[in-house]
Amino acid sequence: MTATRIVGAAAAAALALTLAACGKGDSPSSSATPELGAIDKLWEASYGDFDQDDANRQQMEIEELVAECMAEEGFEYIPVDYSAIDGGEMIMPVDEDGEELQWGTLEFAKKYGYGQTTNPWQDSQPEPLPVDPEGGWVDPNQEYLESMSETEMAAYQEALWGVQPDFENEEDWENWNPTWEEQGCQGWAQHEVYGDQMWNSDPEDNKWADLQKEMDDMYMSMESDPRITEAVADWASCMADAGFPGLATIYDAEQGISEKVQAIYEENDPWAELGPDATEEDYAEAQKKMDQMLADITPEEIETATADFTCREEVDYQGVYNEVNLDLQQQFYDSHKAELEAYVEEMTAGQG
Repeated sequence: MTATRIVGAAAAAALALTLAACGKGDSPSSSATPELGAIDKLWEASYGDFDQDDANRQQMEIEELVAECMAEEGFEYIPVDYSAIDGGEMIMPVDEDGEELQWGTLEFAKKYGYGQTTNPWQDSQPEPLPVDPEGGWVDPNQEYLESMSETEMAAYQEALWGVQPDFENEEDWENWNPTWEEQGCQGWAQHEVYGDQMWNSDPEDNKWADLQKEMDDMYMSMESDPRITEAVADWASCMADAGFPGLATIYDAEQGISEKVQAIYEENDPWAELGPDATEEDYAEAQKKMDQMLADITPEEIETATADFTCREEVDYQGVYNEVNLDLQQQFYDSHKAELEAYVEEMTAGQG
């Protein structure tokens, strides 16, 4: 065994002993799972059971409306049957015993960390795509698109999707909330089938604005609930004992890893070295270099995530969160029952 592995094993053992001592006295680890509150259940009941056939039917209805709309704009458009390119279900990552690993659990963290520098799906294979006799699904509009000039293509895309902004920073993209009227034929067709629930309305015409604001405030207030703040403080103390001091919110440990991943992408660009004659092999090699740089912080990610979710279990963070969430949702539901039911009914109208 190399010196590095000996040190790593010793550190892991020390971490395990430290984490075992975290928490409130000798209280057992929590096995709490997320629970649905009164408002969550209202949405669930209104959406009903998902029906793939009905969803496919609605999607084709949208595609046919898009074709009508594009014809009015002077373009051809063949409705696309997206159900024909369904790749099937991905196989979920599993542990050594073949048990499915759920994202955001201690078991997942021990193997994949937060899933930022690791690939939980690397051993997964989707079901094979259905193919046409010539060996692959082809967009029925592809030939028409390839016949266009650059100017015609721009006009086509604008008619189909609306005018797309040319933002230079991420914040502007995050704050961009287009209405369906701004999203071309696709926006119009989706609004015709699904109604307002899929698109942002003009705030001045939004009769639910006050209710939505109150709900947002209710959810935001959970962070400052004394039960949550106490659980987070206990979690932070446990994390400090495990070698991760200075954490203030339950998200800080994961955010720290996210910042290191982002820094790698900002400081390195192996693709920038590729010239116009670069081959697929060249691009694959560039990806390999990036993967290796990310892999260098994988041990830290797994160690951090393991400590994070161990401490969450030790202080029963999920159990406390469930209690607060259920209480606040029930109080809000009791105070706004008629409004909520009308709002959810309108937002889910036309869903399959």
